[in-house]
Amino acid sequence: MLTHFRHIRSFCLIFALLLTVAVSAQTDIKPRNIIFLIGDGMGVAHITAARIEHGPLNLERFKIMGLHMTGSANDYVTDSAAAGTALATGFKTNNDVVGQTPDGKPLKNLMEYAREAGKATGVTVTSILPHATPAAFSAHHIARYHYDTITEQQANSGLDVMIGGGLSNYYPQTTPGSRRKDDKHILNLLRSKMPVVLSIETLRKVKAPKQLTAILSSGHLPPAIKRDYTLGELTGKALECLTQNEKGFVLMVEGSQIDLASHDQDMPRITGEVKDFDTAVKTSLDFAEKDGNTLVVVTADHETAGITLPMKTIVNDKIVKPTFSSDNHTAAMVPVFAYGPGAENFAGIQAIDDVGRKLIELVK
Repeated sequence: MLTHFRHIRSFCLIFALLLTVAVSAQTDIKPRNIIFLIGDGMGVAHITAARIEHGPLNLERFKIMGLHMTGSANDYVTDSAAAGTALATGFKTNNDVVGQTPDGKPLKNLMEYAREAGKATGVTVTSILPHATPAAFSAHHIARYHYDTITEQQANSGLDVMIGGGLSNYYPQTTPGSRRKDDKHILNLLRSKMPVVLSIETLRKVKAPKQLTAILSSGHLPPAIKRDYTLGELTGKALECLTQNEKGFVLMVEGSQIDLASHDQDMPRITGEVKDFDTAVKTSLDFAEKDGNTLVVVTADHETAGITLPMKTIVNDKIVKPTFSSDNHTAAMVPVFAYGPGAENFAGIQAIDDVGRKLIELVK
């Protein structure tokens, strides 16, 4: 009998060791590519409302999920600059700051680590390109609204792909419609580095080069309901360019206008923007499933508007009377979804900067 128990104990110890090794191997696997999708302002209720109004979402394809706490270094309620910085660098900073510590020291971001590893890098957003979240992945500045400085830094950041809006930030102040306060011609600077296209029609026609900037509007892109293209299509074009790098790539995609619609407490637009963001999720997951060596992580930078859906809110699959507790950001936790090599690292409850650090470790 004693021998029997010894055999059982030995087996259990060996099994535990093998399980530990297996889990460790899973955790340590580094993906060749990373697609990081951020739904700006997107909380659980936003996803719930979009699911009710538009049916099943591609977000439902994820099997590994978690939550993260969104606070900044100086407030439980973060803004997009501090939140974007935490996600991009793995460090918290104060609200309004992009890519720097609270005392002004630059923080190395995910894209900079990726370039050191020889990977291609890109951002694709529905806001202006120098907006808070893309700025956090491509610039270092004390004030998020100093678009002149941020736009110039982005042009010199080494990003291989930039797709979004904000053309008025690229022309010198003497150009009609320019938002710049100086005479720098950032569009010409970009053109000296890579092909630049200024319309969706041209973007659709261009044979994807290794490097590309597409600035498709003078300000933010039109709301999803007013566009004849989706964030998913833009993501697909970015992938066509980035996949030409043999060492892989890192792409950040933002559904920027979920937040704008939430500030306006516009539920039809909110659900439409989440649905548009979900087209980028589909493009990313379809690519990752076919590729086999791509990590897809989806999250939000914070929740906006404090949405709840009480009884008598939903009539005939429509949100008819939502409750908004705010027209601004809240401290509510937001969801995290992950698929592919390293996905298990993102399960559970974590801090927002933990998400950034984990992504950086996977590209080092």
